[in-house]
Amino acid sequence: MRYFIAFLGLSVLAFGKQPITGGDVLKIRNVTSVAVASDGSFAIYGVQSIQVDPPADGKGEPAYHYRTNLWRIDLNNASAKPEQLTFGDRSDSSPAISPDNRLLAFVRTDDAAKPKPQVWLLPLRGPGEAQAITKLENGAAVPVWRPDGKALLVTSAIPISKLEGKPHFDLESPARDWFDWDRPAPGSKTEIDARPDGDRRALRNWLARNASKDNPTVIDRINFLGEQDLVHEMEISELYTIDLAQENKATAITKDFYNHVGAQYAPDGLTIVYMSTPAVVDHPDRVRRTAVWSMGADGSNPHTLLDRKDYTFSSPRFTADGSALVVSGNQTDQPAYRQAHLARFDLSDQKLTWLTEKWDSPARAGKVSADGSVLFATPWHGGEPLLRVSAKGGEIAKLVEGPTGVGAFDEGGGRIVYALISVPDPNELYVREKNGKVRQLTELNAWVKDKEIAIPEEHWVTRPDGMKVQYWVMNPTHAEAGKRYPWVVDMHGGPSAMWGPGEFSMWWEFQLFNAWGYGVVYANPRGSGGYGYDFQRANYRDWGKSPMNDVLAALEETEKNNAYVDKDRLFLTGGSYAGYLTAWMIGHDQRFKAASAQRGVYDLSTFYGEANAWSLVPEEFGGYPWDPEVRKVLDEESPITYVTNIHTPFLIIHGSQDFRTGFAQSEMLFRSLKQLGRPVEYVRYPAIGHELTRSGPPLQRMDHMLRIIEFFERYAKNDRPAPMEQKEVGAGATTTAGARQ
Repeated sequence: MRYFIAFLGLSVLAFGKQPITGGDVLKIRNVTSVAVASDGSFAIYGVQSIQVDPPADGKGEPAYHYRTNLWRIDLNNASAKPEQLTFGDRSDSSPAISPDNRLLAFVRTDDAAKPKPQVWLLPLRGPGEAQAITKLENGAAVPVWRPDGKALLVTSAIPISKLEGKPHFDLESPARDWFDWDRPAPGSKTEIDARPDGDRRALRNWLARNASKDNPTVIDRINFLGEQDLVHEMEISELYTIDLAQENKATAITKDFYNHVGAQYAPDGLTIVYMSTPAVVDHPDRVRRTAVWSMGADGSNPHTLLDRKDYTFSSPRFTADGSALVVSGNQTDQPAYRQAHLARFDLSDQKLTWLTEKWDSPARAGKVSADGSVLFATPWHGGEPLLRVSAKGGEIAKLVEGPTGVGAFDEGGGRIVYALISVPDPNELYVREKNGKVRQLTELNAWVKDKEIAIPEEHWVTRPDGMKVQYWVMNPTHAEAGKRYPWVVDMHGGPSAMWGPGEFSMWWEFQLFNAWGYGVVYANPRGSGGYGYDFQRANYRDWGKSPMNDVLAALEETEKNNAYVDKDRLFLTGGSYAGYLTAWMIGHDQRFKAASAQRGVYDLSTFYGEANAWSLVPEEFGGYPWDPEVRKVLDEESPITYVTNIHTPFLIIHGSQDFRTGFAQSEMLFRSLKQLGRPVEYVRYPAIGHELTRSGPPLQRMDHMLRIIEFFERYAKNDRPAPMEQKEVGAGATTTAGARQ
């Protein structure tokens, strides 16, 4: 009888698939890194998840926090289940398997115990716990195995004042020089004369001591903003070797003032290549390109290996025989628009051969395989396919394509293991065998099988100038024929980002809109990546009008072809550059019932000063705010200029430590609209930067999304009930209907 009564009380949906809910973001797990054994026998991968701890007093909101743990999967056994290797509320990343496949090095960040990341070592055969093998004062990262397996190369970011000597570049502080104050030698007990009432030297020592505690922070460089704070003392990435045969002895092999990034051993272990700024005297902030360097494995004879003034080079990787490097290269004349390509650099004659120049999209993460091929991923038409090209050049082969996106990947023994993003399942791990057969390795998000997932429909619209714009339409969950529904136009940032079925960060947000009874249309307007150089550069000095018209064209085509669209209930939202575009659009178009801009830019001249993404101003508008002709363009392209035209109910969202776009942008827009008496609401999240909606605290991510929905609901007159949060049906189980937020 009890079961019969429970049955009568269930929603009709209880025995079918349930809509996505606000809390479902807590269930999403995604692959963060992949490493494959050299013989292809197994793979190691990182999985990020969100831990939910109940409130300590049993009341209030649970505590949410991210954790990233490492897992292993046997690739020789098709029925093998994944095995968890590391545990706990910490972040384990950068897995690196030893050449003999017996040991795993990785980076562990444990904020609760140690503020700096360190490199750990875990036996992969036989018993044994993971142990920290570095204890560097400034932390260690990016472990790279020496080919003989007896040592590791690690990177540590060292404050510039702790390096011996004087930088090769200017301090850029008026009438001052590097270290014209007294620095105590390491381990020295000599007292420094530091007095506010002393001579000039003592005074400088006193001021330097205060600055060392960031009270105050002294700013003398043009790149003075980080993601959530001021950039304090400059740090230099130096290299250390960790000798496993000598009780993990750490030896600094670089001690100069050049950064050493992406370091790799040659196959014989005698040489190291890395990426750094060219050998010039300009301050690193002024140098907009990088070069490939080489040195002995002990740090001797550092010198530039590949350096051209019209290109920036990065990610050097040796071919299996050590005769050449595969590098990524970009022209420097238009850094916001040029597409990165892979190239082979022959060490004997220093000949550079471009491998992917016929592929008009950036090549990402080149992996040089033992068979002489190069694997790379690339944004392309709403997805991110995995491609392969010979290191000697030739045709490009598509290995993984379709309306999906390849995330982390690696190859070993002819097997390719990769994370795949798709609409039916946000993130899973797959293996591609030598014969081309593919099989799924994980079920990280098996819970999605019980959810009603909206599938996007792909469309294209040709604009009057011949530009072809790709867009997708997602109908509301359980839409009923003959009914019309509110519709959300959702836009991406960048402006050179790209959305599509292969994009991970928006999966939950799109599905949640659909579950609340909203249709969604999203487009890749001109300026987006993934469509080639010409399309990406088509927004030069034109951030507003033309991208807006591309987006509106996608909306209008949707209205023509989709009977579910209610033209009188249209909504608009977007973040970052799309926050800019949202404000621009409601200042030029009055069709939307309500809009929400997140983390946006609204005045381009002040954006130049208050944001760490300031270089977009000269790169995409051709100059600086003090140039009269450029200032005219910046004013014409700034949404704040058209603030008196904004009448649409508007929700403005920003993080209080967002230094990517600058939170003063949102303050100015809100105050202006408030002064004008317009319907506007301003939401400010504490202690978070620009990544609020993607990797920010889970509570803030949920709050931000549900706050937008609640704001739209005020104007949608949406009769659809809120999504149901369905608990497991069974003895003693109950179902809970989610109330409107």
